[in-house]
Parts: sequence; structure tokens; C-alpha cells
Amino acid sequence: MSANRRERKQRYLRGLRGEKKGVSPVVATLILILIAVAAAAALYLWLVAWQGNITGGIGQPGAQYTVKVGGSTSVYPFSNLAASWFDQNNSDVVIADSQGGTGAGMLAVCEGHIDVGAASSPQTVAGLISGDNCPASGQITITTIAYDAVDPIIATTNTHGLQSISADTLLTIYIEQGGNVFTGKVSGYALQQEDGAAYAGTAIVAGAMAWNQIPAAVSGAAFAGGYTEQLTAQPSAAGNAGPAGILANDIVCTGAPAACTAGTPCGWSICAGTLATGANVIKTYERSDTSGTEQTFTSRLLAVGNSGPTVSGLGFGGCGSDGQLASCGLTEPGQGNGNPAVIAGVAGSADAIGFASDGLARAAGSGVTIVSLNSYGQLSCGATTSVCVGGAVEPSLGASGTIAAGITSSSTVANYAGWRPFEFVTLNPPTGEVQRYIQFITDPANNIELATVAAEISIYSV
Repeated sequence: MSANRRERKQRYLRGLRGEKKGVSPVVATLILILIAVAAAAALYLWLVAWQGNITGGIGQPGAQYTVKVGGSTSVYPFSNLAASWFDQNNSDVVIADSQGGTGAGMLAVCEGHIDVGAASSPQTVAGLISGDNCPASGQITITTIAYDAVDPIIATTNTHGLQSISADTLLTIYIEQGGNVFTGKVSGYALQQEDGAAYAGTAIVAGAMAWNQIPAAVSGAAFAGGYTEQLTAQPSAAGNAGPAGILANDIVCTGAPAACTAGTPCGWSICAGTLATGANVIKTYERSDTSGTEQTFTSRLLAVGNSGPTVSGLGFGGCGSDGQLASCGLTEPGQGNGNPAVIAGVAGSADAIGFASDGLARAAGSGVTIVSLNSYGQLSCGATTSVCVGGAVEPSLGASGTIAAGITSSSTVANYAGWRPFEFVTLNPPTGEVQRYIQFITDPANNIELATVAAEISIYSV
């Protein structure tokens, strides 16, 4: 039998017995190497994809919840600053902060459009239910997050020499410019003069007031040359150049103020306004939106409340249910929607006077100057009498400042009557992300630092 036939027969017999030819060791090794390489490649690709997902997640965090905050234009700079700090360590939450006035904020939170309503005047549960349609079934929660003040302001370009102003002078201006003749009353509320006496009830001027019809400072304030601001004879249409030492912007009667007989346009020894510009009409500004700032101005700076002006215990009532000047029957010539618009309006007119949030008025580049005030609710520049005779209180910050003194009703330092709280309103006790944001703001270290940067008063400074 040939060798070929013998080999074929052996292969046939092996097949019948189920035997197979073994794989070469070299081939087996190559197969194992290829399998290992493929597995390593697959693992590498999976790791690259996983690492890319992690890196992308760090660089572009996806927010899971949005907290909607809205309301007061006074609170907005403070709350928006807090939101930016909060976002740095809370990438899963977005704080959507907006501004539109306290009134709009309270309506929005009560109707469930936002999570947190921001107010710049004190809120009450009863008032939110009756005035802003908040549901009575919930547990409305009001949280104070800081303190601020409302200040009288004039343009930095104002050249009328106004050094300070009293509440009754300020109120007289707003009544006259608001379309009414001053008769000693506004919407039935009796008014008082700076010295505490009641007005006689006769018109002081007819029509809009000019700068030279108001005193340049409060009663007893000192001027250069040894003169003090004091009442003289009855107002006169004539004004004369003043003695040496008096500011060039002032109008005074001839001779020493105590010896004046002819009187001055304002009835005081030193009037605001130069002879050239003193007849310029004062342009008053107010808010066109429902505002906690205007409510504070009306009730605490002008001292018009539900019981009329008082020398102590000023509340936050103002005229009517909303405390706005319109509820006093007054419509001022200058209107601004929000604090920024009022500040811009006043800054743009050398003849304007208005009011605004202390923090915003202090901001660099605001274009306005804060005017010291003698209000009915102030202590007497370090004394304990209820009217600040001889000077006016300048709003100042810090735990020992006049704003903080007003909040604590200190009897040892001059206080500022224009203080007011910043408040957050929620329909129920805050939980979850809303609670985290409010807790962040009210944390002592955060709150003090936020107040410092935003030029406000921390809740831990009073």
C-alpha cells in the first residue's frame, strides 16, 4: 500500500474514533495575545468615555431646581449678591432673582408665581391675606434678612445750598408740588411744625414751591460766620445778599440774622437757593409702582400715619392701606418705576429732590447726595428729646450707626427714623432648596459680609 493511501486510511480511522488534530502552541499564543489586546482596547475606550462624562459634568453642572425670587428693587442688590455667592457652592440650584417693587413681589408670591417674595417694608400675615390675596390655608412665613433705610436725596449737581431738612419742610414741599395748597393737613391728618407747634391752617404758599422758599437747614443749624438757622419775620417776596461768611448759594436778610426785620423769602434767616436760581421750582420725585420705599418715606420720614404725625413710635402705616403718596391725594411731577429710576431722575435735575434706598443712594456713580434729616421720630442728636433741635441726623451704617440706633431705639445716640427691614415671604415654612438659600443668607458670617458689601445693616448688627 502506498504511503498516501496509508495516511488517508489513518485519518479516516481517527475520524471514526472522534480524534482531532491539536492546535499549534504558537497559534494558541497568538490567539490569546489578540484577545488581550481587544479587551484592553475596549477597556480604554470605556474609561475615556467615562472620564469625559465626569469632566463635562464638572465644567457644565446641570441645575436640578430653580428658586424664583422677586419683588423690591431695594432688596434686589442684596439678594442678587447673595444668589451669586450661593451659586458658587450649590451647582444643583439656580437662584432666578428679579425686581419689580414690593407690591408686585407680594402679589407674585401670594399667587404662587414665585417661591420667595422680597419686601422692603414690614409685612404681616393678615395684610398679605387681605391685601395681596395670599391663601389663608397655608403657613405664611416672613423672614427678616437685613435692614436698610430710606433717605431724602438731591442731585450732586444741586447748587441750592441745602444742608439738611426737617420732616415738616419736606412734607410741605411734597404737598405743594403734589398739586395741593398746604393748609396744615393732608387727607385729614393734622401736621406739626418742626418746633412741635401745630400749623395755623392757612396756606403757606400757593402753588409749587421754589428753592428760595425753604430754609437751607434745620432750626438751630450753624453756618459759617457764626450764624444759625432760625425763624425771622414773616415770609417776604424780597431777598437780599447775605453777610460775609455765609455760603454764596444762600439768601439771607441784611445784617445779623437776629436783627433781621424785612424777612426773607422762606421766613428763615438763611434760605436755600441763590438770587439767580433761588426761584427755580423744586421738582419732587416719587415712585410710580407700589413700593415699600415710598411707604417708609410717607410714614417714617414725613410722619404721616393712621394717627397723623407723632413724635415717637413711628409705624409703617402711611396714608390708606398701601401707604403710598397717592393714597394721601398727592401726585408728584417726577415719577420713577423702582429705586434706580427715581435716583436717575433726581440725578438728572439740579432742581430735584426725592427719596431712595440708602444702599442704592450710596452706590458709586449714583449721581445723588443724601440729605440729613430731622424727623419726628428721631432723638435729638445725642439728647433724649423727640425733635432734633439744632441739627439733623445723617444716616450712617454699622452696629453703632444712626440706622442701627433707630432699629434698636437707643436713647444714648442719635437715631435715624428712616430705617426699615428687608424681608423674604414664603407661603409656607421654607423647605428644600428654598430653605438652603435662606439659611445661606441668614448664616451670621454670610449675612455680615453681604451687608458690608451691599452697604446695608446685618441682622446681627442690631
